[in-house]
Amino acid sequence: MDYLPKMGSLPPMHDVIVPEEDHHTFAISHPDHLKLYASPLATQEDMHHVGHIHENGHGEPQELDPHHNHSVSSSSTDHGPPDMKDPDVPILKRAHEASTIQLFFDLFFVANLTTFTSLHEIDTWTDLTSYVGYFAVIWFTWLQNTLFDVRFSNDSAYERMCKLLQFGVMTGFAITGPGYNTNWANSQDAANSILAFRALSLILMSSRLILTFQYGVAFFLLRSYKKAFIPMAAHMAVLFISAMLFLGMSFAFTRTSSEKVLIGWYLIVAAEALAISMISGQVNFLSFRATVIVERLGLLTLIVLGEGIIGMCEAINKIGSDNVYSADIIGTIICSVGILYFMWMLYFDQIAPDRMGTIREHIWVILHFPFHVCVILVVEGLSRLSVWRKLTDVTSGIQTTFTNLPQNLNPEDLVNYINTTLNRQLNNFTSFQGSDIVAPDFTQFFDQIQQAQGNQTAIAQGVNNTFISAVGWVCQNLKVDVPDGSSGIETEFVNSIYSSFTTVFIYFFTFAGFVLILLAILFLLGKRRKLRGELLAVCVRAVFGIAISLLALMAVPAVATKNNSAYNAYMFSAWMLPTILICYLTVIVIDNLLIRYIHQVVKWRSHLHIKGHDA
Repeated sequence: MDYLPKMGSLPPMHDVIVPEEDHHTFAISHPDHLKLYASPLATQEDMHHVGHIHENGHGEPQELDPHHNHSVSSSSTDHGPPDMKDPDVPILKRAHEASTIQLFFDLFFVANLTTFTSLHEIDTWTDLTSYVGYFAVIWFTWLQNTLFDVRFSNDSAYERMCKLLQFGVMTGFAITGPGYNTNWANSQDAANSILAFRALSLILMSSRLILTFQYGVAFFLLRSYKKAFIPMAAHMAVLFISAMLFLGMSFAFTRTSSEKVLIGWYLIVAAEALAISMISGQVNFLSFRATVIVERLGLLTLIVLGEGIIGMCEAINKIGSDNVYSADIIGTIICSVGILYFMWMLYFDQIAPDRMGTIREHIWVILHFPFHVCVILVVEGLSRLSVWRKLTDVTSGIQTTFTNLPQNLNPEDLVNYINTTLNRQLNNFTSFQGSDIVAPDFTQFFDQIQQAQGNQTAIAQGVNNTFISAVGWVCQNLKVDVPDGSSGIETEFVNSIYSSFTTVFIYFFTFAGFVLILLAILFLLGKRRKLRGELLAVCVRAVFGIAISLLALMAVPAVATKNNSAYNAYMFSAWMLPTILICYLTVIVIDNLLIRYIHQVVKWRSHLHIKGHDA
């Protein structure tokens, strides 16, 4: 039996009648067409969705009349704090979540950060300043784009075209990133860096001009609102002045002036961010309240932590190159994962957007720059110190071999002893299945020892060269760069590597402490009307942060010379990362105990209030 009607019996499509109650569902099943331009002004339909303004009699969305006295409460959480009764103040649309194109823009930030990190390991203070400088440039560029997006951006062909231009800007960062360096080894490096700096200055100019144009279009659409004129013009003026300064500075880069010009860059990007924030904080409709800025910064924090996960995985790949995982190496990996996880908990467990004030929120946004700098340096230090742990494990055996060489051996027996011992110690790098590492070749140095003919100085020099070659081979396979300037003398060679990781030790512990200190400040700014338990939580963060940062003083030369043995013992131990892990975990445990205490206090006070009211 046929249960389906024949094709000829079906009514034509134009005769299909949609039930009255299904009209709305039927209408929204069709995709919306892409508008040429979408106004940032809120429509009556936007306001109707939050129960403030009803649509017109025809059920059509209608932009709010700039000269109509809107009798709307100013307590809206979806459309921000502007005075809705003032006809000279515009009411802007407020998105409830970040759009996909904004998240797509964040991916360009991820790509730039990952690429730059892979090309610029932080082993010296010059590397550190270059890294932070580049991060500042891309971070504040991201911030300026985000501040526009969260207040004025609405999906349209025009907005997508502007975002495409900003994608080009971020791609320009990636192109110039490899040349972002002030530690020049020769004149060719200097020429390449200067060329990259000039190109990047023009790229920064372009990004600000694009934003100036975008604000200009928004300014044109808000021209009917008298109180929008000055703040919007001020936004445009700040960004245009920044663009012209970047243009002028592109001609100022030389071998002698580059570092000073770069400082000028950093001052400009910081000053324009502060200026935009201050202007926005003074004008209600431009404030960050009721926008998705908190969500965007949270996503950026995840991106920065994600960079740490990438670095950690790369470090695991390096330290597993000999397929040997001792207990302390496994512990190091566990600590790295734990530290990243605890930083995520410490940040996201404290965010409470509904308890932020307008001015506090603006300061809270800007303070994310030093916070993200600290996080990115901590996660970079994690990967470097993980490799250091492996390097000390492998090279300690090599150093013991050369320190305790048997006495009174003839050159041939000495060579056989060294060769047998080194092969046993380094065999793990080449023996496991799938290894493509070429075994070290010490023939040149062994010949030097055998041809010494009893010349103890020549024998000592051959032994020294063999040791340096062995340690250098291990460094090469762990992908550790030997600092420039290290000589062929054994002690100086070792000290150059030691000095490199001492730099990592200092900035890792310093910024690991600063992470907690800045979290304490963000906590203070992010919550109004704090309870006593919350203030105690801030103090706990600050105390632990200061204590961790003070550990870096162990490695400062002036302090290290007075207590060098303690620093060396700690540096070569497996307790560096567990120290941070334990401190972060302790803060989290105390936090949760305090939260439990706060809940009990609030519950007890509510009970007393109800009891007193009943009485």
